[in-house]
Amino acid sequence: MRTLRQLCRYNAWANARVFACCRGVDPTELGAEAKGTLGTIEETLKHLVGVEEVYLAMLRDRDLSSTLRPREEYYRQDLAWFVARIEELDRGYLVLLEEIDEPFLEGELKIPWFERPISRRDGILQALSHSAQHRAQVLSTLGERGVEVPGVDLVVMVQES
Repeated sequence: MRTLRQLCRYNAWANARVFACCRGVDPTELGAEAKGTLGTIEETLKHLVGVEEVYLAMLRDRDLSSTLRPREEYYRQDLAWFVARIEELDRGYLVLLEEIDEPFLEGELKIPWFERPISRRDGILQALSHSAQHRAQVLSTLGERGVEVPGVDLVVMVQES
């Protein structure tokens, strides 16, 4: 459980650094096509948040039909809204880990778009590793475009704390 908590703290820290970096980038740049992402940097960041949202909802056994409101409305929010939302979600993962135990983590998590269920532990790991993948895409694209990007290695977080 300690390792999962550390990974969740790291995920929140890395998300905050990436979103902070993007706040300093021209919005037209964030909305421009970016090969290696999900279309644009902004779309990739919004997708990252949406996936963390859905996985936390599934782990909390919430109804997914209303999780992203109507989908179009959810993704229409501006980037500032997503910055606030990812902070809430990342706190939500840490709160979840304080409330659960090992048997909960070993329980099944049914993901509607996959045929076979996974463990809830793997659901948490999927949400975190998925975000890491998209953070890497965003930072790589920004770096290629001449933006100074932050280091997001776990050891950087450990050194700063």
